[in-house]
Amino acid sequence: MKAKQSTVPRALATGSRLLCADNTGARMVQIVSVDRFHGVRRRQPSLGVGDMATVSVKKGTPEMRRKLEKAVVIRQKKEMRRPNGLRVSFEDNAVVIVNDRGEPKGTEIKGPVAREVAKRFPKIASLATMIV
Repeated sequence: MKAKQSTVPRALATGSRLLCADNTGARMVQIVSVDRFHGVRRRQPSLGVGDMATVSVKKGTPEMRRKLEKAVVIRQKKEMRRPNGLRVSFEDNAVVIVNDRGEPKGTEIKGPVAREVAKRFPKIASLATMIV
């Protein structure tokens, strides 16, 4: 019997601004495009916890600002339901800046990380102080 996957609602659209939860120097980022998104005509690309996106750094250190980076969503406000019936939601929407292989650029992550992210990105899980 196949194990159930948790379905994550894709609550963040392109143009959404998110908190950057690592120590790369970025503080606020904006979603530019969603990686591996196959949509329908005229549908806004969206993403949820565990998805990778290309983001533009809006606030942060001068060398990080106005750069395009890859990022993984680690928290979202929209409630998600796990296969065991538990519903999980976070206080904020947050990302971690990563390289093309999904390895984080920073050395520490502030705040909790969703378990769905920890399964897909083991390097992010190793840096996380708390996995919810």
